[in-house]
Amino acid sequence: MKFKDIFLAPNLITLSRLIIVILIFFQFTPNDFEVITLIVIIAIVGLSDSLDGIVARRFNLVSKLGIILDPFTDRIVFILLLFWIREIIPNYFLIGIIVREILILIGSLIVLITKRGIKVSNKGKLSTVLMFIVICLYVLNLAVSILFIDAIANAVLILYFYVAFEYLYNLIYKHG
Repeated sequence: MKFKDIFLAPNLITLSRLIIVILIFFQFTPNDFEVITLIVIIAIVGLSDSLDGIVARRFNLVSKLGIILDPFTDRIVFILLLFWIREIIPNYFLIGIIVREILILIGSLIVLITKRGIKVSNKGKLSTVLMFIVICLYVLNLAVSILFIDAIANAVLILYFYVAFEYLYNLIYKHG
């Protein structure tokens, strides 16, 4: 890794996202925002998850630092978001996501230690998008039945775990 890689656009986007999220989440509570503003903040956090990778690939700015920094920041930002809105989402949902994120962290450590490559699946991207949609539905729970949201949340959690187990399986058995 080279120090100058910190100044590559994708890595600056990643670091900026982390700093901005930390500042917002530690200076404000979700109750400080109107529902629509809160949904916009959650959507921006979700969309920004992909922005750095898109910029890195589009402009051929992939770096070793970015390969480590991006997924680490994605996990930290997502977990911070969940704890920030923990009063809005059910405990089982929060715990389920944290357990899943720990599984992905284990997989990421295996990738780093063994220097294996693993491709992010479209199912993984889809499950992340669905996860952000469910979070927004919980924010909107006044307009939609909470039982309906819980049913969707359970289905998305199952997909989220399936993707994590598939990731770990491919990492261990297809490359091991």
